Amino acid sequence: MTTEGVNLFQTDLEARFTQLGLESAHTEAGPDAIGDILRVLIPVTDEGDLILTEIVFTPWADDCDLLHLYSTLIAEIGPGYETLKEQLIDWNLACPLGAFGIFRERQFYHKYDVPLPPDADPKALAEKAFKLINLIAAAAASRFPEAVQISEMAPGQA
Repeated sequence: MTTEGVNLFQTDLEARFTQLGLESAHTEAGPDAIGDILRVLIPVTDEGDLILTEIVFTPWADDCDLLHLYSTLIAEIGPGYETLKEQLIDWNLACPLGAFGIFRERQFYHKYDVPLPPDADPKALAEKAFKLINLIAAAAASRFPEAVQISEMAPGQA
């Protein structure tokens, strides 16, 4: 997809978030990034708990682009790390899209990558991404309260 197409995709997706009253921000790719990042805070509980979802569109190969969706559910896992790590096995078996994981023994996340044809329509891609983000948010919301509870447990309290 052209740079203009990527900009159109990000602008359209950001407008969808704004219509819902969600806070989002765009960051241009730095030297270690695979592409520009659109970040959005998505509510996952009635109490106002939020997850941070990062959306990155990047050219991947001559015949394939990549839409990368990465959501941080818990930024700093508490003393229940080992129990949460074990629980992920069961959760991933039932997860409809992508997978949950733990990054560097401290961050609980959900990740989903979508390969795309390089000629994908930016508006259609924004619609698809918006639907996927809603599905991922629902999957995250279904595990979030239990994940927080497990994360905060002292070892051996399960």
